[in-house]
Amino acid sequence: MKIKEQNIVLSILLSSIFLEGLDAFSIFAVPFPWFGVSILLLIIPAYYVFNFDLTSLNLGSLKYWILYVVTVTIIKAISFDLEMPQYATSTYSQFISLRVTKIISFFIVVWIIQFLASYLTKDQIIEYIAYIGVIISVLSLYSYFSFFLDFPDFNRTRAGSGGWSQPIQRACSVLRNYGTFREPSFLAVWTVPFIPLNFYLARKNNKWYFLSILPILSLILTRSLTGVISVLIACLVILFVYLLKTKKLELNFVYPIIMILFVSLIANNISFKFPPLDPSMCPPNSADKCDCSIYDDSLDEAKNSENIAESIFSRATLIVGGGVDGFGNFSYLTNHILNENIKIFGDGLGSSNIIYSYNFEKQTAQVKSGEIVFRNPGQIVSFNNLYANIYFSSGLIGLIWFLFILFKYMFYLFKNTEIINYYLAIQLFSILLMFFFQAEELSTLLGVSVGLIILESHKNE
Repeated sequence: MKIKEQNIVLSILLSSIFLEGLDAFSIFAVPFPWFGVSILLLIIPAYYVFNFDLTSLNLGSLKYWILYVVTVTIIKAISFDLEMPQYATSTYSQFISLRVTKIISFFIVVWIIQFLASYLTKDQIIEYIAYIGVIISVLSLYSYFSFFLDFPDFNRTRAGSGGWSQPIQRACSVLRNYGTFREPSFLAVWTVPFIPLNFYLARKNNKWYFLSILPILSLILTRSLTGVISVLIACLVILFVYLLKTKKLELNFVYPIIMILFVSLIANNISFKFPPLDPSMCPPNSADKCDCSIYDDSLDEAKNSENIAESIFSRATLIVGGGVDGFGNFSYLTNHILNENIKIFGDGLGSSNIIYSYNFEKQTAQVKSGEIVFRNPGQIVSFNNLYANIYFSSGLIGLIWFLFILFKYMFYLFKNTEIINYYLAIQLFSILLMFFFQAEELSTLLGVSVGLIILESHKNE
């Protein structure tokens, strides 16, 4: 019976992670990641059927924080009477329910990691999860090279993040790796957490050095500045912390940095830029859609460079020099925060996005040819920042509480000297850095990271 329990729970976890990696696909208008979230909820009936033992699990303040956020969300949802934006694809109750389900599924992932530790070793859990990263990376690389080899790309059945189809092939645009996602940056955010796990496994089995090339190449080809820089910074920080604590240079923490830089140089040989449109095909589009020599600014020019290393690292230099406003929506988010009163309890998950969407639409209004043009008219807009979403959803109380929980995890990782803790620190730190500029919800892989950290902390109590 124990083997059966283990296989059921492990299958649920791996299926959920895999389906989250199929972000660009849907069935009957239901995105695959939503199926992944729903699968995690099967743990609830399985708990009663198999009478799982939870007495040894201690998820502490995280459990109560989740309960607080869900409670605020339900109370606010009942009290609000918000109108959904014009192009929203779900009702208000559906939208809120999905956000509540998402945060509960995050908690379930943390719980599953603890449960599996009763049947599997820590390294076995990590290896199973790492293979999912390899599989999705292979699929993403197939998608990328299909443009070179004239193979059919995936038939993406889910609308892009802007509400329309994915703009993969555009005049004057470099080919970025969308893989199985709606946006290259979404693929990068999903891929990065696997890289530290790969290099941890490589300490015991050299095959993982080879397998690590797949997610790294997949990441580099996204040209995601957020993804690449986050994992590099995380590796450098942990390398420096280890050096201070042990007075020794750990080369194993340098290998991911070397591999990322090396692959970024090699990837220049497979960079591809779509040819410009014939001028006669340009109208009603503006000239910059056809003339590849026209750039908005130096940042736009760097972004569209065929040299991948230049595209990523020169943009990083320009953004550092020009400030973080270079990250798309960040300036609009800043204005939104400054123009709002301090929120003590927040507006609840989902409701805060709807409120922000109308504010965002007003901020992005521009007059062109005598007409008012909006950046994302009639759509629900993401904060693109986990911490902003937590603040507006659960208030100052929820944000401070969440940051305190993260501080405890980081403190534990830096306090203990077991080698796995440093790799988990790289994973957690890189995720938290990315979530400052990309995505806004507690992801499945963040749940994996938190679950592994809690598992390690309990082992040493």
